[in-house]
Amino acid sequence: MSEKRLLALKVDVDTHDGMRDGVPRLLEIFRREGVRATFFLSFGPDNAGKAVYNLFREKGFFKKMLKTRAPSLYGLRTVLSGTLLPARPIATKFPNLVRQIEAEGHECEIHAWDHRFWQDHIEALSFDAIKDQFLKAITAYRGILSHPARAVAAPSWKITDTVIATETVMGIEYASDLRDGPPCFLRSKNGTRSPLQIPTTGPCLEELLTLGITRERDWVSRILDAAGKAPFPVLALHAEVEGGPYARFLTRLLKEIKKGPYEIVPLGNIAETLLTEKERIPTRRLTRITLPGRAGWVSSSTP
Repeated sequence: MSEKRLLALKVDVDTHDGMRDGVPRLLEIFRREGVRATFFLSFGPDNAGKAVYNLFREKGFFKKMLKTRAPSLYGLRTVLSGTLLPARPIATKFPNLVRQIEAEGHECEIHAWDHRFWQDHIEALSFDAIKDQFLKAITAYRGILSHPARAVAAPSWKITDTVIATETVMGIEYASDLRDGPPCFLRSKNGTRSPLQIPTTGPCLEELLTLGITRERDWVSRILDAAGKAPFPVLALHAEVEGGPYARFLTRLLKEIKKGPYEIVPLGNIAETLLTEKERIPTRRLTRITLPGRAGWVSSSTP
């Protein structure tokens, strides 16, 4: 029998309700299926309601909201969070749940401090402003878990050369900021080299919904087809989605993955495997791409 390929589940937690309701549901599913994942947590305020401003500045955003039925998917409280209703804390509100993630054998890392702020303003943020976002999240993380974080994953897969410079000085071991392409180091315009980048591969469920793909078996097929083409597949999940109304789909997806040539591991296991042969990892440049079913740009790499 050939050796199984490593595959990671990357769970992003973007909202208060995703943390409160979605994370426990995901932990239950993972426990039942006997798999371990990597959770990237937003620690600060849930300003998800400010996404409404993208109706006026981001092409394709309104279509995404309609196709994914965002108000019913995320809930009215989340849709209004940070605008008509106060922003609620995300991971810092649930320290015992953060600790439970690690206690159950999963990897727990940093997604953001203020997810919405990063997503909407990252292009304009200075080194000091980005560093401030990292430091707030790192401080909250260490205050709960009593050890430093190993990794980060940028909100909505959006980074800049300034983010690369900031990650480099923050002592990050690896990052998962990119979409598609091979694991790599990024070389910024000023010559700074990033921590190891392990990209997310293939579509996430919200993108398939935006494209009008409605059958569960087609979601599974699209995701596994992309995984089969990647050297180290990293599948994106969201606490608000697969930990919410699409939990049944996740169970089916996991069962199909386990039938294939894969060993499901935390993302850190892939990082450790890659870093044993660091000299073989390519150094590439940061670029931007657009993806079917996704509004706006995401970060990727190019030779």
